[in-house]
Amino acid sequence: MPVLVWLFGGTRVIVGALVGTVLICDGVLLDFRLNAIIDQRVSEGTAVTGRIVQADRFRVSRSSSVTRMTVAYSVDGVAYQERFSSELDGGRRRAGEELTVYVDPDDPAKAATADGYATEDLLLQLPILLGVAGGLAIVAALVWIKTGRRPGSE
Repeated sequence: MPVLVWLFGGTRVIVGALVGTVLICDGVLLDFRLNAIIDQRVSEGTAVTGRIVQADRFRVSRSSSVTRMTVAYSVDGVAYQERFSSELDGGRRRAGEELTVYVDPDDPAKAATADGYATEDLLLQLPILLGVAGGLAIVAALVWIKTGRRPGSE
């Protein structure tokens, strides 16, 4: 009987490590894809001038933060006000600043800036969340190997 418990416990550890690795890889691949979409919007989009209506900074972890901003711009006389965000933000944006927005020719509600901001249809924070979830799954599997118990059980 102890052999079966060890075998199934070992299987869970392997599955946990595999799930963590897959989540991290998915996050990396999604990040590359999102950056390619932003680059495509910037290279193929119509450049218009937008004004930041509101800018909020959110702390994701101790070392990283995200800026979400609402930008007002108009295309062919039609006014748009869209929420933009960036995966990680090193600069500070303030309300009232002007910036160049590259608008998707097919859907003016989808836009990006040259410095990596994009409308929130892209979910730019998802790669970070997948990477963190994968890292936690791998750490939990390693704790399980080291202690022989599930994390959180006494």
